[in-house]
Amino acid sequence: MDYFVLILIAGLAVMVLAKLYSVLGKDVGAPPPQSQQARPTDKIEAAPASRPSVAGFSGLAALQKTDPGFDPSAFLQGAQSAYEMIVKAFAAGDRETLQGLLEEEVFETYDGAITERETNGQTVQIDIVRVLDTKIVDASVERKKAFLTVQFHTDLSVIETDKEGNSTVEKEGGIAETTEQWTFSRDLNSTDPNWRLSAVAAIA
Repeated sequence: MDYFVLILIAGLAVMVLAKLYSVLGKDVGAPPPQSQQARPTDKIEAAPASRPSVAGFSGLAALQKTDPGFDPSAFLQGAQSAYEMIVKAFAAGDRETLQGLLEEEVFETYDGAITERETNGQTVQIDIVRVLDTKIVDASVERKKAFLTVQFHTDLSVIETDKEGNSTVEKEGGIAETTEQWTFSRDLNSTDPNWRLSAVAAIA
């Protein structure tokens, strides 16, 4: 639906692999009610992403009852685009973009990782080589606030350099297969159509 497309065009939800992985692979944000959590990543160069799949959850039915215009397939497509946007913003240290896409607690974690990187004179390059699968794995509605957890199965390339330009982190072979879950939330009473990343967890 249009409101979700807006989210993704505006952006949604990357943590820190290496240092990045220390943040990226760490649970961030308050866990949503009876939901799982999530985590992040940059540019797709190889095979196109697989067709998003939608699992059946009672939470989805509750969300669609509250918001009849909600379209799970459109949400997933948007979430995949958001995944790419956030990775790019994190790698670029683009706080302004991230602030509009993340809940405050998650933003503070990203901001802290960027600040640490800047203080140490480090740079990072995170590329999404391929998106293997994208699917909704949990959904809930609590006090008019919706939570949707999306699982991303991707191949990532992560390179970090120090202030001398020497590589400090590079996954062996250049590619790391990862599974991450991002939980997005939205206040259904708000006129703001945007979903924001509210929790992150590394699955593998």
